[in-house]
Amino acid sequence: MISVSGIRGKIPGGLNLESILLYTNAFIETIQPKTVVLGRDSRPSGLFIENLITGVLLSKGIHVVSLGIVPTPTVKAVVKSSKASAGIMISASHNPLIWNAFKLIGKNGFFFNKTQIDALLYHLEKNKFRPPSHMPNSTLKLFARDQIQSHIESVLKRVDVESIKKRKYKVFVDAVNGGGSLVIPELLKQLGCKVYEYSCDPTKVFPREPEPTPEALKKTSREMKRTDAQIGFALDPDADRLVLLTPFKGAISEEYTLPMSARSVLPSSGKKMVINLSTSFINEDVMAKEGKIVLRSAVGEANVVSEMLAEKAFFGGEGNGGVIDPMIDSYGRDSLSGIAHILNLMAREKSGIDSLVDEMPQIYMQKVAIPIRGKDVSKIFKNLKDSFYAGVPNEKDGLRIEFENSWFHVRASNTEPILRVIAEARSQSDLKNLIMEANTIVEKY
Repeated sequence: MISVSGIRGKIPGGLNLESILLYTNAFIETIQPKTVVLGRDSRPSGLFIENLITGVLLSKGIHVVSLGIVPTPTVKAVVKSSKASAGIMISASHNPLIWNAFKLIGKNGFFFNKTQIDALLYHLEKNKFRPPSHMPNSTLKLFARDQIQSHIESVLKRVDVESIKKRKYKVFVDAVNGGGSLVIPELLKQLGCKVYEYSCDPTKVFPREPEPTPEALKKTSREMKRTDAQIGFALDPDADRLVLLTPFKGAISEEYTLPMSARSVLPSSGKKMVINLSTSFINEDVMAKEGKIVLRSAVGEANVVSEMLAEKAFFGGEGNGGVIDPMIDSYGRDSLSGIAHILNLMAREKSGIDSLVDEMPQIYMQKVAIPIRGKDVSKIFKNLKDSFYAGVPNEKDGLRIEFENSWFHVRASNTEPILRVIAEARSQSDLKNLIMEANTIVEKY
């Protein structure tokens, strides 16, 4: 699967020796880099993929900075701060262990956009590997700790570090033994927190489902409640998604992460915030009180960032727990950013996380995944528009139909061979009826 979310495939059927070499070569031909920053999560397949990519890059005379096991936003931040030409993060994010992926990063740490992906596909179809015409002059630099610290420092600059340190927060972290296992505890220690590390060993396999949903985090919630932690954070394998855990509620909806993080930067001189079409309307509820405008982009970090740049947005993100602060070097979904902003909000409001969550509007949302094989997507969209004619359709990304107090969104996933059906309403009963009606049509065709 190739999209603005990267190149994803199963191991070894989708990503194998030949395809990895071809994708790396197409990446080189597309961007013609001089220096490439590499990072990966802790998947067993990550090391051999990294070694293959490194070999191809070095053979072309390209300098390589290898960060080892780190969060995706750290790779993006290092590309920007070091002025490297490009970066590659080897991670399939929330996909199961059998998957892996290239997340392709261009100049200034931005993910490849559609134009760059189209160019990559062009070079991939040419299927030619051009050997260097001279002896390559390349270098390999391993685990650039100072550059990783530069990412942490860009996050710390956005919050009141001294106020957070005074609170001496006790924080529980479930990094799913992934890319955030080392960097996230380090950030928290620099914020003066006592850290309870759970599943923070990148030498071990994922102990739960990679996607940090409340269902997958039931054991994590129980483990946190055995401690005196005041707040908990759970990550996906490449640490660009963030889910909150509270002492009383345990894991809560990932949809709360973004609006609570955004509250940390209020009041802001900026006017616009960007979220995607599948994100909860509680962001509009929160921002309307501050006189802010919320705009919606197509799903995918690259699409949200592109809209943020165009609209000069002061904040943005996605409802899957992805927080985007344009003032942080990663300028993309960044769990470090979300963690720092939420602790900043707690310190500023002098309030516990449970109380802050109670202040937020209630979320009634359901997310369903349906296998796409055999589905006539165009027929599904037509019948949905015909059946829900009273709503306002938006076809920017799949089909989103909005009503006064509810909406649903149906689209093909960028990362899995499925259709995603997401619905939200102001009451549980309205949500149940809406998702049932929409699913009936989607499953029929």
